[in-house]
Amino acid sequence: LAEDSPTRFAVVATIQDFDPLTKATRFDEPVGIAFAEKANGGSKAYVALSSENRIAVIDVARREVTGHLEIPAQDPRAVAVRNGRLYVAAFESNNQTQLSGGRGDAIDGDLVTFDAWEHSIRNNNVLSLGAVLDIIKHPEMPDRDLFVFDTANDELVQTVNGLGTLLYGLAVDDAGRVFITQTDARNDVNGRAGTKGHGLAELDNRPFLNRITSLHPGSDAAPQFIDLEPLPPEQPTDGEALATPFGVALSSDGSVLVATAASSDAIFTAATDSGAVLGRVDVGSWPSGIALEHADGRLARGWVLNAFETSVSLVDLRDPKAPTVVATIPLDDPTPEVIAQGRRAFHTAAASSTGTFSCASCHPDGHTDQLLWVLKTPVVSGGEQIMPRSTMPCRGLRDTEPYHWDGIPGDPYGGINSASVHAAVPANSDPTKPASSTRHLIDGGLATTMRHVDDARVNDEGKQGHLSAADRDAMAAFLLDVPYPPAPKRPYTNVVSERARRGMKLFHVDGDNDPSKPRPNVCGNCHRFPHLVSTNTPGTGMDAPTWRGAYDRWLILPQGRLNMVEFDFFKRVAERGTPEEEVWKFSWGGRERFNPVWDMVLEASTGFVGGFGRQLTLNRDTAGEGSESLDLLASLEQADRDGSVALSGEGVWLEEGDATPVQFTVDAGDEFERAVYVEIGGGGRTFSSDQLSQAAA
Repeated sequence: LAEDSPTRFAVVATIQDFDPLTKATRFDEPVGIAFAEKANGGSKAYVALSSENRIAVIDVARREVTGHLEIPAQDPRAVAVRNGRLYVAAFESNNQTQLSGGRGDAIDGDLVTFDAWEHSIRNNNVLSLGAVLDIIKHPEMPDRDLFVFDTANDELVQTVNGLGTLLYGLAVDDAGRVFITQTDARNDVNGRAGTKGHGLAELDNRPFLNRITSLHPGSDAAPQFIDLEPLPPEQPTDGEALATPFGVALSSDGSVLVATAASSDAIFTAATDSGAVLGRVDVGSWPSGIALEHADGRLARGWVLNAFETSVSLVDLRDPKAPTVVATIPLDDPTPEVIAQGRRAFHTAAASSTGTFSCASCHPDGHTDQLLWVLKTPVVSGGEQIMPRSTMPCRGLRDTEPYHWDGIPGDPYGGINSASVHAAVPANSDPTKPASSTRHLIDGGLATTMRHVDDARVNDEGKQGHLSAADRDAMAAFLLDVPYPPAPKRPYTNVVSERARRGMKLFHVDGDNDPSKPRPNVCGNCHRFPHLVSTNTPGTGMDAPTWRGAYDRWLILPQGRLNMVEFDFFKRVAERGTPEEEVWKFSWGGRERFNPVWDMVLEASTGFVGGFGRQLTLNRDTAGEGSESLDLLASLEQADRDGSVALSGEGVWLEEGDATPVQFTVDAGDEFERAVYVEIGGGGRTFSSDQLSQAAA
């Protein structure tokens, strides 16, 4: 960044961490970053590896990963360093809810004995019990939210529980007060599925409370929960809601908090001593990142990234009670407008009657909130209950209709589904128009989950709920375009391990060869590639999406029936942060011979090669013969040759004191020759891989 540097604004190093044997990354999903001074001089960076549930510790001068901090909770993302302390917030910290039915639960109605419950779980037959199945908060369910480490020795100092459900951002003042932007789920409020008539009315169109949590780790003071809207049954007036508190920053004196309300497209200010909201101003779609600027020691301006409008807002904050947008800087965005519009519609709280939540509130990042809900779904066959259901991921929906556990929304085929086991139903979408299936799904959600039961409003095409026809059409296109993420442990060489191949054969061909069973249970019969989901399962018609995103989902099965602390196995797993591998291994009874299936899950193609999204930097430290970077480069050239990636390069030529920016396109060559790099700008020269690496060295 130095103004007099010849490599200003150029990438000069890329820090990665690959397993030297498997060629798979150990640096998956890096999200948050914070810096601290090392005890022996120099500095280190802490990087939150969200899907790995750990923090990477990086030596800044050496640009190397030197260690890790294990986080026994799901998806650490927000991190901050202040006064010798590292603060880490777990994004999916949960709220202690689980399905009832274990021993000791005080529930009205029939109580399932633990032995009968466990038997029903293992035989996948819980519905036949006819018992009350409610969503309850269990005091023994771990709910770890905030982790505090000493930056001098990286030792854990404190773990704080019970702060919220989805924790988005955090900021710390000089006194050590922590402020966390978060939403707190109310899924237990209407979770009495066994109580006849219990459903959306009890939820009051308020599935989440939008809050800021304030606490002082190390003190005896209890956390303070700052509610940004009136509590149910009181509702915010139009334009009053502050949905999905996300980015957060503090004034230098710690008196004013500035935060973004991402789903409300607004930023707001609050007094840190009282929690009172001082002012707000609308900005662009999904304001997330925020940085503050001070003048003469006083809060002056804020820079806000509007992620889905692809712009930056400059906000005058000299009067915190009257923040004002003074400029909006547009950024380049290649996204087709219909997809961009659909993304905005998916993330706006204007889709809900109360304006307090969006579709993305339950599907953050197009994934799942890992919670159970009682919504407007069919009463289970043979009973009188609306069954609690776990939230389904939106990733990789294309070609997986019909949707939901019941196989009802977006059904282009018709026939039997799990909500009408013995009766065929007509199709409700067109198999030749994939967006018609996602549009049916959207219309149903906007007319039920997103709509207050007393809200009679209809949109411009006469359909119940909010959002115009154009926004709904765009969201339908967007949902079909949400990709299934690349496999987290696929080697960059794109050559999967022998163990993963064995797991694929077990899953899709041989099945679970349990001698006690009359014939093998072939998992792949119901869980097809590429996303391990099939439709219209024979016999029940139930969609079978339970393996979708397995490596990043610890709540499994329709009602989370394995995720109850009454099971000794799950209690042990939960204490370690519910690592997905351990939870899923229990689903096949802990039989070790089936464990290679997990390697298949981590490595199997989802349509992306192992080199997709990778990058490397060639310089004198990385371009030497036999280096990892050159091995990665060879794999990327092969992927470019195969047409799986589009490889390009950029950098700076340093010749006789002059610096010349340069870009390269790549001629992939053939299977016998390495790629040729064609210079754009500069002298228009061409280079082989060897020539380029020698120049970098």
